[in-house]
Amino acid sequence: MSSRLKLIAFLNSHSARAGMSGGDIRFIEIAKRLMRKNVEVWVVTSKLGKEMCEKYGLKAKYVITTTEDEIKSVTCTYLKRIIRALFLKFELRKGDILYSTSDFLPDVLPAFILKLRNKDVGWIQVIHHLYGNPLRRRGKNFLVNLIGFLSQRVSFAMIKREADLIIAVNPLVKWQLVRLGFNASKIRVNYNGVDLMKMESIKPSDKKYDCVFLGRLNVSKGIFDLIKIWKVIVKKNPSITLAIIGGGDKSLEYALRNRVEEEKLENNINVLGFLDDEQAFGILKSCKVFVFPSYEEGFGIAALEAMACELSVVAWDLPVYREVFPKGMIRVPLGDAKKFADEILRLLNDPELYEKMRDDAIETASKYDWNKIAEKELELIERFIY
Repeated sequence: MSSRLKLIAFLNSHSARAGMSGGDIRFIEIAKRLMRKNVEVWVVTSKLGKEMCEKYGLKAKYVITTTEDEIKSVTCTYLKRIIRALFLKFELRKGDILYSTSDFLPDVLPAFILKLRNKDVGWIQVIHHLYGNPLRRRGKNFLVNLIGFLSQRVSFAMIKREADLIIAVNPLVKWQLVRLGFNASKIRVNYNGVDLMKMESIKPSDKKYDCVFLGRLNVSKGIFDLIKIWKVIVKKNPSITLAIIGGGDKSLEYALRNRVEEEKLENNINVLGFLDDEQAFGILKSCKVFVFPSYEEGFGIAALEAMACELSVVAWDLPVYREVFPKGMIRVPLGDAKKFADEILRLLNDPELYEKMRDDAIETASKYDWNKIAEKELELIERFIY
């Protein structure tokens, strides 16, 4: 059946400003493997999205909505992409699959309209996480948080009405959706993953650090919490070092570097910026502990990649982690920088604990191979749509 399957994916929300998201990674890794099963993959995206997909090896067919090289206004760019996607003409046949890679409106609204016009096609929606209370969400001002919250609820209304299958990346998301009135029978869980063979092939870097952070440079990722945590650490051990790897908003990177200098932590914290996979994972393999004080995760692909690099993880205690990472991660009460620092030092100073956590991390990573995730995705598509 997969030999005649045509999948039209909407990756229309990708923003280079924010770096590569977990949703971007998930789609690219699964789509590459679906194509090996003779699935025909079309991607509706921007020029930036196409460049990202091709950089990471996805040789699909592309339909381009916008051609900007840099995003100055996310809102205006998203509106432009939605409008252009709505007027794209597709030759849809019975059994074709519309596949929304995120619940952002540029990925949902075009699929919703196409589904209304073509009832014989299937619509699959991937949902990564739900926005929390706009007053409590970290990283952006209230207005931005409110717009994000409301736009997700608009997307949810369309998804609830017309989607044939909803893929939640963890059980917590599934039951949150059910509480919002979604039909539980249409929701299936299929996790994110990691390329275990790729990780095994990467050699450790010559650059050695004690600890490492990898992720988009965003306030919600807890990047400024790293400063607070390291101030506590260096008081107890002035030699402990941290590498911060990740791209994103240049103003945030500048602000982070300034904070490191202001706190006189230049000898302990090195902000490396964006690195390609070979360099980034090479550095992870040369470190001892992965630190991930993110306040908002739908899954935590970066933490999983760290475990595949044989690192135990210290992170804030998010509910999603209890579902997907029962072993290999030390979870710390949200916002307690002193406790976070103490757990890092405990791992570094206790060889037996370090080895146990490392073994647990390796065992956890082994359960989330992209090949298995893609196989299940294809099974779900075929079972629900045909």
